[in-house]
Amino acid sequence: AVVLFCASAWAWADAVTDRARSLLQRNDPVAAYNLLKPLEPQRAGDPEFDYLLGIAALDAGDPERAIFALERVLAVQPDNLQARAEIGRAYLATGEREAARREFEAVRARQVPPQVRSTIDGYLSAIAAAEQTQVTSYLDVWAGYDSNVNSATPSSTIAIPAIGPVFTLAPSLLETSDQFINVALGTYFTRKLDHSWSLVGSLGGVLRRNFSASLFDTDTVDGSLGVRFARGLDAITIGLQGQYFGVGSSAYRTTGGGVAQWQHNFDERTQVTVFGQYAALRYDTQPVRDADRSIGGVAFGKTFIGAYAPTIFLSVYGGQEKELDEAYPHLGHTPVGVRLGGQLRLGGGYSAYGSLAYEQREYGGPDPLFLVTREDKQTDVILGLSYLWRPGVTFRLQTWYTDNSSNIVLNDYDRTETSLAVRFNF
Repeated sequence: AVVLFCASAWAWADAVTDRARSLLQRNDPVAAYNLLKPLEPQRAGDPEFDYLLGIAALDAGDPERAIFALERVLAVQPDNLQARAEIGRAYLATGEREAARREFEAVRARQVPPQVRSTIDGYLSAIAAAEQTQVTSYLDVWAGYDSNVNSATPSSTIAIPAIGPVFTLAPSLLETSDQFINVALGTYFTRKLDHSWSLVGSLGGVLRRNFSASLFDTDTVDGSLGVRFARGLDAITIGLQGQYFGVGSSAYRTTGGGVAQWQHNFDERTQVTVFGQYAALRYDTQPVRDADRSIGGVAFGKTFIGAYAPTIFLSVYGGQEKELDEAYPHLGHTPVGVRLGGQLRLGGGYSAYGSLAYEQREYGGPDPLFLVTREDKQTDVILGLSYLWRPGVTFRLQTWYTDNSSNIVLNDYDRTETSLAVRFNF
């Protein structure tokens, strides 16, 4: 451990904490962690125990659990500078530089010994240097089972009023289940131009391969480039975005557009975002589907301190996808939606998360085959459990359920995807 304060601050008389303290002083955090970890369910909430557990977890390589323990200390002892300095180290270990800077600056502003101030200054200098140019990359691999890889109806026969009574659908138009594997690789970068302005960008791709239904394999490449202006509690980002999307072995759609958003931080744990997006959708083999899509919305997010450190988010949005060819108004639509979700830290590197999304789409005119104006109501539910094995490596078990209820049977379907993933951040 990096000792920020003198040992006299540890003035507790408890056989377990005495033993853990002795192990830490002998530079054996793993043994201290193994001693304290089994007792967490019984002793969590005792600031003396939680402080030692936090240091042991951090120096044993489990910064997520360290944050969880040290947050409990600060919830009841907000002026505990030792805990605040150590949680700064834990945030730094998980890559949360802004949170780390906040905690280190809070400690530095108080009356602390010169050697402690020097150590804090070293951390702050390292954070400042790292933030001049930040590059974060990832590799995400997940595999699982998809009940409906082509988002198709399960009905093999349907009535098409404009043509005739009943038709039998080709197998490729029916619900198809399969196992799959996805590989995603990408990078994000931020380059500070001055105190307020930054250049931001990203580039990434996703390769999806089904074990049997190769007709529905997909390839996606995304890129963005923009500028960010930040001052005080506010930040404005404006950028360009582009995407290539392929299905099977052919190009399916290309997208180009832009995004603008304003973010306001009420405090370090609460923020609201107002955003707008524009995208020109161009279909390679179906130009009649070409459209311009505009979306605007508001999002809110908050992280709480205390047990499980819950995080919640909520967003609402609306817009229009306007077809370019006025002869096909039934292809354009107006989407309106809401999304909410959250995450709980369970300790030991585990987190549970979930989200619920609902979108309603009303189309611009009667479908020429089904002779009704299409209306869709889509619900998405995501539930997952993640495990931070070590810094930069996370495992994830997730189920994603989609129900698209439509008044046109060809577009009425549901879909369940269950997967196990591993993600590397570097």
